[in-house]
Amino acid sequence: MQKLIEAYVDSHREEMIDRWRELVNLEGKADELEAMDAVVSHLLKLFAEAGVSCHLEQAHPQAAKVLVGEIGSGRPGKPVLFGGHYDTVFKKGAFGPAPFRIDEDGKAHGPGCLDMKGGIIITLYVIKALEAAGYSERPIRIVFCGDEEGGTYHFNYSAKIIRKAAEGCLCGFNMETGPINNDLCVGRKGAFNTHFSVDGVSAHSGNNFEAGRNAIVEAAHKILAIDRMTDMEKGSHMNVAIVNGGKVWSSVPDHCEVTFSGRFALNSEMERVLDEVDRLMKTTFVEGTTTHYEPPTNLLLQVYEQSDENMALWKFCEEVSRENGYGAMGHVFLGGGSDAVQMAMAGTPTLCSCGVRGEWNHTDREYAVVESLFSRTKLWCAVVQKLEQLQF
Repeated sequence: MQKLIEAYVDSHREEMIDRWRELVNLEGKADELEAMDAVVSHLLKLFAEAGVSCHLEQAHPQAAKVLVGEIGSGRPGKPVLFGGHYDTVFKKGAFGPAPFRIDEDGKAHGPGCLDMKGGIIITLYVIKALEAAGYSERPIRIVFCGDEEGGTYHFNYSAKIIRKAAEGCLCGFNMETGPINNDLCVGRKGAFNTHFSVDGVSAHSGNNFEAGRNAIVEAAHKILAIDRMTDMEKGSHMNVAIVNGGKVWSSVPDHCEVTFSGRFALNSEMERVLDEVDRLMKTTFVEGTTTHYEPPTNLLLQVYEQSDENMALWKFCEEVSRENGYGAMGHVFLGGGSDAVQMAMAGTPTLCSCGVRGEWNHTDREYAVVESLFSRTKLWCAVVQKLEQLQF
């Protein structure tokens, strides 16, 4: 069957690039709902034409829609899930009209060509190639959201749809940016970002200094305590990023605002730090100051932990890749987040960075290696065919 699949992919190379071009040229960020509607409507049409029974879900009126679908629902095996997002970090028109292009070195350019519209096209042609070859072993499920790149409603709404889609699946592949060196991602740090503010008492710093209550000094005590919560041995680090306070040099400042974040390799570490931050915010160092803080429940991204199951899935895929001549594949634990965590939270062994390979996502230098569009389509077809051999 794999020879039939390889022949199918090779005979549809130009068509695959055309679909990639169309998708990249449909630009937009998560908060540009009209642009997101255009993208997801296009994807709905493409996957429906490929035989996928799919529909759109919208968990909040101001959130981009989520594409959910499945092909082969009556097949005997557990489903395999392919997912990710169709939004980019760039606003519509940021690169001018029709930004997708391929250069003389075989690199594709354009907003989201790497992150992660190439991965969506791989998913589409994994389904099309398997169907053309007569695959019938298990259902293939898809889920693609439109607000992963910092959408306001993502973690409370769209993420729940992804977790639901992942329930009961044998394994999941998040079709995010593939590292240039052919690694697969087996875990990602979780993160939160939030802020606190301090109110003090203003006073003339020369004539009435003792009447003042310095909000910046109170904030400084807390800033240093936050910094001490870093534990690099456990993969936890804190970053105080923005500090604003004071008006003039001759007055005791009565207000200060601080934005900070944390990243973690373990969910238990994130919970520990959040508890420490909560206690810290209830502690006063400068008498007469008041601290205002709310825990970051709306901004929480949990850790996609490097589990034994993820490592077993990586080893299996690496062996399939080598056996079929697609090259050795390393594994990596990354600092940036992705929706692989949502799949993992559903109890589904998951790999991330399964899309096209390239570099410089989130910048105007973003590019993807064109050949990886074809090689990884072939790879995931081979993996899906052999999943009955997977053991956790």
